Amino acid sequence: MTRPQLVVKNLFRNPRRTFLTTASVAAFFFLFTILSATYNFISSPSGGDPRTARLLIVTSRVSPSQIPVPMSYWQRIAKIPGVEGVTPFVTFDAHYGGADAFMAAYPTEPEAFFKIFSDIRVPDEQRRAYINEKTALLAGRKVVQEHGWKIGDHISLSSPAHKVTMELVLRAIYTVEGGDESILAFHWDYFNDLWPNKDKGAVFWVVAKTIEDAPRVMKEIDAMFRNADVETMTQTMMQFSLDFIAGLGKVKLILLGVSGAVVFAVLLIVANTMAMSIRERTLELAVLRALGFRSPQLLGLLTAESVVISLTGAGAGCLTTWLLFKLIAGYHLAGWIPIFIPISFETAGTVIGVAISISLLSTLVPALRATRVSIAQALRFVG
Repeated sequence: MTRPQLVVKNLFRNPRRTFLTTASVAAFFFLFTILSATYNFISSPSGGDPRTARLLIVTSRVSPSQIPVPMSYWQRIAKIPGVEGVTPFVTFDAHYGGADAFMAAYPTEPEAFFKIFSDIRVPDEQRRAYINEKTALLAGRKVVQEHGWKIGDHISLSSPAHKVTMELVLRAIYTVEGGDESILAFHWDYFNDLWPNKDKGAVFWVVAKTIEDAPRVMKEIDAMFRNADVETMTQTMMQFSLDFIAGLGKVKLILLGVSGAVVFAVLLIVANTMAMSIRERTLELAVLRALGFRSPQLLGLLTAESVVISLTGAGAGCLTTWLLFKLIAGYHLAGWIPIFIPISFETAGTVIGVAISISLLSTLVPALRATRVSIAQALRFVG
């Protein structure tokens, strides 16, 4: 019998205990993966995408959420060297068909929208149709499939917050590889015509031509409007998102604390299981040693069993978390930060590292104790 076969045979020595332990580990790693992925998400909402370094947001310096930036700033910002595109932006809580839940929608300048969301894919014919028609609607593939929409459909979207009802025509459907396909976009001019606060201002999204241009553009925008009626504060979108999340409180500290508790609980479960299993096999281990197995070989066999349980549970937990995040993809924090949390290589690496560490820590002490007992004493052991 080979060593892998011996490991598998020992795992199924008590199949009920192995199954329950693995299921418990999977449940804990499901929670741990959620915490780890969420921690990575709030640490870097853009997922480290370098394009976000070119995306800037212009708000009021005094009160970003309460004081709008005047619309007259739009064309002045657009003329700054190094600016590729600029658009006003407000969060439109789009309600469709009387549903209570809303979809995140962006009234923007169409050309600037495609520069901001440069990773989306839209057929050229649909792109032109969306840009050229004032009442056109652009929608992600996910939301289109959800509601059974098709190109040419007339879509009525209402916003209780803005007191606006918009009659739109679906002209374009976008896809994005591994990204958010649940947002809507339409023309700012059409929205502004219907908005009770017409021309009252908003925040502005600005796209710099290059990453090198971004710092200079930020400085020039703020310098241009220094001592104006509404002074501006220009940040990268990444920094703006991090500042917003920081306002939620010590979320990262809480996540770390709960993650530590989860890891400790998993360690106790696996350690208890391995301690029971090794104690029951003290006599068997003594026989193997008498047959010529060395202590390091036995340590390797026992550790392999623990690693299999931990990695199987961790894999099941990761898979379940991935399915959960697929289901919630498209929800938006505060109406505009997309909750699209991938199971990144960083998260997967953390989970695998924790799983292996737990298996080693839980096995080391009982295995060393069992292999250091003299063969004669172990052979007399009665469990």
